[in-house]
Amino acid sequence: MFLPLRTDSPLRHSPYMNWALIVANTIVFLVTLFTGNHGGANYVMDHFALSSRQPEVYQFFTYQFLHSGWLHIAGNMLFLYIFGNNVNDRMGHIGYLAFYLAGGVCSGLAYVATQSNGVPMVGASGAISAVTGAYLVLLPRSNVTVFFWYFIIGSYDVPSIWFILFFFGYDIFLNFAGGDQVAHMAHIGGTIYGIMICSGLLVFHLLPRDHFDIVALAQRWNRRRQYRDMVSKGYNPFDYTRVTEPPNHRAAPLPLSPTTQSVMELRGAISQAISAHDLDLAAKLYLELKVVDPQQVLAAQNQLDVANHLAHQQLYPQAAEAYEAYLRQYPRTGQIEQVELMLGLIYARYLSQNEKAREHLTRAIEKLHGDREIALARDELARLGPPPPAPTP
Repeated sequence: MFLPLRTDSPLRHSPYMNWALIVANTIVFLVTLFTGNHGGANYVMDHFALSSRQPEVYQFFTYQFLHSGWLHIAGNMLFLYIFGNNVNDRMGHIGYLAFYLAGGVCSGLAYVATQSNGVPMVGASGAISAVTGAYLVLLPRSNVTVFFWYFIIGSYDVPSIWFILFFFGYDIFLNFAGGDQVAHMAHIGGTIYGIMICSGLLVFHLLPRDHFDIVALAQRWNRRRQYRDMVSKGYNPFDYTRVTEPPNHRAAPLPLSPTTQSVMELRGAISQAISAHDLDLAAKLYLELKVVDPQQVLAAQNQLDVANHLAHQQLYPQAAEAYEAYLRQYPRTGQIEQVELMLGLIYARYLSQNEKAREHLTRAIEKLHGDREIALARDELARLGPPPPAPTP
């Protein structure tokens, strides 16, 4: 037996909407529980649970807040608290509420479409499955601390992607095996909805992008695959001479200068450090690379990873330079607005370069989609105050 306890993903804002949903579910459960002695609970279940034969439209919403017992609501609220906080943090309050309720509706549709036994369905687990699907897309590299007890008692950190996929596969297995009273098809429908909708929101930049979300990971995997295919066909990334003669008459490659050799070695070491998730070493090597050749810029994602880590290390001048290099080299990438926002905050809060801060924050506001990021940029602009008047001749 095991239960999730927490995740290691920090929150940037208080997830008030997720807390409100937990409170609402608990209140509805207590009301139905304590009115059951007078027949109230049976009335509620008869009218507001989701019927699989003749469902009413309102039942697709009301069933989400009903639960059949203490274990039912306790398990659901535990999963909602652990995974819903971060999803609420990324989506904002109104967006998260709409996503949550729509996930419950889609889960209900999956249940109604596949069941004809007339057994009504209650519980928030369909909507929570949508939330866990969104968590898998947004934070696939986070870890879930799991408490387990069998012959021994302890806890262990499990990657969230494997934890969520395990439950998804478990639902698929039990859905076909049958024999219990759990609406597994609702869980399956909710998870698929959460994965698809959240992936679409990221692809179309309706949610703030992150270089560790599942879309970014898929893009980096595809770039590595393309690179491996090119190398397997004979492409040599370190061969700077163009060969026009037949292979048997190839001219000897020109010797590399010491500077070029150092640049190649440092760039290769940086890529290896990032692949090994050693960003401390990657940032250190990047600073060495800039000493050897100040014009060097890494591959887009590597440059962004190093810039983010330099800012995390509070090396703000170096981080600003790395972000600026990213903007110059990759002006049309999908994360430009986030880089503009970071640069504006760094220039305003740590480097006292208010004019540059205003320029980057203004450009960020024009491109950002998230309400929280836009509000953050506007608040920082308001704190900076109006620009100084132009000097008179």
